[in-house]
Amino acid sequence: MRDFLLGLAFVIGGGVVIAVAQTYPTMPALQYGPSLFPSLIGGGMVIGGLVLALTRIGQLRIAFAGPRSQTPRYDYRGLLISLLPCALIVFYILASEWLGAPLCMAVSMLILMLLRGARPWLSLVVSLVVAAAIYLLFSRYLLIPLPEGTLLSQILP
Repeated sequence: MRDFLLGLAFVIGGGVVIAVAQTYPTMPALQYGPSLFPSLIGGGMVIGGLVLALTRIGQLRIAFAGPRSQTPRYDYRGLLISLLPCALIVFYILASEWLGAPLCMAVSMLILMLLRGARPWLSLVVSLVVAAAIYLLFSRYLLIPLPEGTLLSQILP
């Protein structure tokens, strides 16, 4: 049941991403514009959500048609773990202006790695190194401005 509902959530989320991306302005000199990549990501979300939901329909029929002698216990922890990446994206959106992109990325990766059972010291080192590498790649080489945050700008020169 959880996978079916998550599949439907991804279909709806992908549809929203595609709808919002279509409102982006077009570039007159290019055949594609800023809506291309969000539309591709939204399309991938829709397709992936449909595949996930459709593969679970057979299990839903068996679960609802079968005898109800023993009520299955719902796995709320698994649902929360499945929704954690979405919650971390919301955390990044809300906190990156204050904490900065590198720190938000590092915290998000650290939480996900610890949840998957990685060693704490390894999780800390990997999340810090990968967050720094992503920040440098995007801000220095691709020239994409990422939020530096007001927390560290007051401490560091």
